Amino acid sequence: MNPQLILVAGGTGTRMQSPTAKQFIPLEGLPLMWWTLRRFREALGDALPVTLVLYPGLFDEFERLERDHGPAGVSRVVAGGAERFHSVLAGLQALPDEGVVGIHDAVRPFPSVEVIRACYAAARATGGAVPVVPVKDSVRDVEFGALNRANLRAVQTPQCFDLARLKAAYSVPYRKEFTDDASVFEAAGNAVELVPGNSHNIKITTPEDLLIARAFLTQS
Repeated sequence: MNPQLILVAGGTGTRMQSPTAKQFIPLEGLPLMWWTLRRFREALGDALPVTLVLYPGLFDEFERLERDHGPAGVSRVVAGGAERFHSVLAGLQALPDEGVVGIHDAVRPFPSVEVIRACYAAARATGGAVPVVPVKDSVRDVEFGALNRANLRAVQTPQCFDLARLKAAYSVPYRKEFTDDASVFEAAGNAVELVPGNSHNIKITTPEDLLIARAFLTQS
């Protein structure tokens, strides 16, 4: 069965300090989210079914941007919820019960083709996979002190899973410890394979991140 993608763009991006939602901020002539989808089509083909989970107040803006810039390449748009958990759940409810789904932040435009393919392949083989990178900075728990960063990894997206098992994991009520899709999947008793990520796969959340993104594009 063909892979699926849920692209999560349920927020409005208040930390970006911009009147434009961060997934729509122009980046070298295209809205940021268009760059994200280009990378997935390069990795998995133009036929990839994409479910965009979008903040309800941005539906009209998305339609306008598609008129101005051409189709983003999404199959359906569904309304996001209060938390990421609810947004992903809304996306899952629009998908079939079998296959492999990747869940990706719309504002991570630079996952490598190799990482995307590796995560989908690992999820197909084991049930669940997430890309991770080593932590560069020293890390300190405010209660317990310094942590050994050699044992720590920063988690990225796409996080990829067997659809049937992920839907079952999302059948429970939201809990605050559900910080990402892998945490929901693991809470249901599933294991997650760690796949090496790529350092350019940053999440664009602040004006400083935009400067880095533009530098990545001009160097490519």
